[in-house]
Amino acid sequence: MKLMSWHRSNDSGPLSFRRPLRAGDWVQVRNLSEILATLDSEGKLDSLPFMPEMTQFCGNQFMVAKRVEKTCVIHAQLKMSNAVHLTGLRCDGSAHDGCQSGCLLFWREDWLKRVSTLSNHAAPRIRNADSGAENKLHTRAASRDGDPTYVCQATELEKASKGQLKIWNLGQYYREIRARNVGWCEVKQLCHWLSAWFQWRLFRFTSNTQTTPLVEKQIILPGDLVKVRPKEEILGSLTKYGKHFGLAFRAEMLTFCGKRYRVLKRVEHMIDEETGKMKTLKNNCLVLDSVICRGNCTLCPRANFHFWRDEWLEKIL
Repeated sequence: MKLMSWHRSNDSGPLSFRRPLRAGDWVQVRNLSEILATLDSEGKLDSLPFMPEMTQFCGNQFMVAKRVEKTCVIHAQLKMSNAVHLTGLRCDGSAHDGCQSGCLLFWREDWLKRVSTLSNHAAPRIRNADSGAENKLHTRAASRDGDPTYVCQATELEKASKGQLKIWNLGQYYREIRARNVGWCEVKQLCHWLSAWFQWRLFRFTSNTQTTPLVEKQIILPGDLVKVRPKEEILGSLTKYGKHFGLAFRAEMLTFCGKRYRVLKRVEHMIDEETGKMKTLKNNCLVLDSVICRGNCTLCPRANFHFWRDEWLEKIL
């Protein structure tokens, strides 16, 4: 596999032979007019939408968090190319009727330019795109039932990918190392995940609980400092299928037990990635600051937030 590859670039002509972006590189988001010039009539580049929520970052500099060699959807791992995640940049849902998923944004390399010297002055954030952008950045698709069908990066990931990726494809792990996505921190997290996964499987094998047990809970609000309850208490609130009123508790979430976090927000509605429809949660849940999926079993960098029930958390007064 070659380390270097051809990419479109506005830096030195229509084609430039340059190293693909990797974790730790610094980049500047191109200005809006440059980005719009890369998009097709649907507001996409290689099937990946550039969303209105992203315009506020134009002209500013950020560090590459991970190169996106692959990503996940509900039922599969997908191979990706020509995309990165930038540190801390998530969708705020402002152009999608307030979707609260908080997805990490995907950036095509064509929308970025590498910088060697960091600027001390941040470009002004663009809160409202100009008319040209509004005509090109689509957030909804045609709908026959009258309810909006949303278009965002999450709903278009399968189309923007290079196909499904099997877990036994060893080349994917080499590419993660080459992109500097994997270090000792990820190795340590993998060890913690393996221990949690075995505990999780043991619970699933031994539990006979068919319906969600009713357990005591506190009223927890955004901004509260909380501690994740011990694993015994959380597992005692689940059915044998590992769910609490339909919300799955993942094995990786056991690695956060006993730790303290600040509540970021309460999630009440979000866009369904499969249907593009806004989904209202019957029993809303909480998101904790910095508590994200680490993709331990497959090294997926998508870093979605874990969702928590009030019953799984203890408020620290």
